[in-house]
This record gives sequence, C-alpha cells and structure tokens, in this order.
Amino acid sequence: MKVVLLTVTLVLALSGCSGWQEQAGVGECAKQVDLNDTNVEMAEVDCSSEEAVYRVSSRERRTMCPPGDYLTESSGRSRTNGKTRLCYVLNVQEGDCLKPVNQYFQRVTCDAGTRKVTKVVDGQSDRALCNGDDAKTYSQPVKTICITN
Repeated sequence: MKVVLLTVTLVLALSGCSGWQEQAGVGECAKQVDLNDTNVEMAEVDCSSEEAVYRVSSRERRTMCPPGDYLTESSGRSRTNGKTRLCYVLNVQEGDCLKPVNQYFQRVTCDAGTRKVTKVVDGQSDRALCNGDDAKTYSQPVKTICITN
C-alpha cells in the first residue's frame, strides 16, 4: 500500500497536479496564482505575457526586502537555506491599466474604474516624481512607478 501511495504522489507531482507552481527566479516575471487569496503566492510566467504584472527583484534569506513598496512572498521551498523571501516589483509600462485586487494588481483593459500607469522612472526612487498620484518606489532596482488614484 505504501508503494502505491508513493507512486501516486510522485505521478501527481510530476504531472503538475500537486498544486505546486514553479517559482520565478531573480529577473524573471510572475503572476499571482489566485487573486482572491490573501496570501501572496506567485508562479513563474513569461515576461511577454499580459499576466506578467510582477518581476522578481531579489531573493532574500533575511526577514525583509530592500526598502520599497515590494510585494513579498515568503517560502519554505529552499532546500538548503530554509525560508526565503521573494521581493516583487511591478512589471508595467506607461499607459498600462491596472485593477487592484487584494494586495495584487491585475493588468486590465483601460476603462472607468481602472488605474493607469502614468510614469515609470528608472534610476530614481522618489515619491515626489508622481505629483500626488500613487507612487510605488523601489531601491533594487532603483525605480519609481506613478499610478493614477
């Protein structure tokens, strides 16, 4: 019986039916697994996909991400170092429209009730650049993203 259970578990894991998602690495893009889940759980996705609203900026073994407005995912998936923290920056361009859902943003078609990315400034992390709009600032990579309220 133990052999059968082990075989079924292995088959489910290899076939992708286990619910485990491939985590993105630093520099790769990710999407939220479930917008309605209040726990941050992300899965790797191609950066050219409309679903790629986030990009991994760093993987930390300490308790905090670098200073900034990162979406963070804690994980116990690292076999050698225990828990890790993935730090995500928004992967958006000027003109993209977003809809906030729980702690996530979802890229959507622009219409009434959506929020629009008005400015993306690489190399500066300064809320004043957004002139009163919602500002997302990051220190790694250094970036400011302005979003209409």
